[in-house]
Amino acid sequence: MRPPDEARGEPAAAAPRPLRSDAAANAERVLAAAIRSGLSEGRPVPLAKIAAEAGVGVGTLYRRYPNREALLEALQVRAYGILTDLAEQALTGAVTGLAAVEQFLVTSYAVRDQLVLPLHGAPWSATPESARGRFRIRELMTEIVERGHADGTIRADVSAWTVVRFGAMLAQPMPTGPEDPNADEQRRIFLRGISV
Repeated sequence: MRPPDEARGEPAAAAPRPLRSDAAANAERVLAAAIRSGLSEGRPVPLAKIAAEAGVGVGTLYRRYPNREALLEALQVRAYGILTDLAEQALTGAVTGLAAVEQFLVTSYAVRDQLVLPLHGAPWSATPESARGRFRIRELMTEIVERGHADGTIRADVSAWTVVRFGAMLAQPMPTGPEDPNADEQRRIFLRGISV
């Protein structure tokens, strides 16, 4: 987990209270509807339309997300959570650092439409929750790459940022269409390039 805020000279942040199961289900439906509507791509989608698509009342949406910025922030926090889970699975499931990078790239590409993040074109968020998400991803990717350095599968000049940047570029939709048939080939070339 993230080191205590006090250890880095920041005030401790109170942990958010977990949502009731029905509220969590409503929040997830709203976030999924926001992604489907194209809100994260800058489309001027009315929040009432998102609420209707999610099957919740407008009041329910506004209680949780009072404006478009709050909804986009929630989408970013959700994306950081998805990537954290995938990176943790790669750390525990792969034998080498290079295999962990490959697993992370494959699994994160599979959910690329859920990744509403600045490197994917979303606006930058400076909230503490987003900052914690970015910090945790940086920690995990650093651990993966350092494992590769230690086990001799990843070149010494490769950093966590190298992997994160490539993953974000790979996830971008190509202007020729929604699906890039060369993603697997690009990933294989990248993995060969970072391996020892």
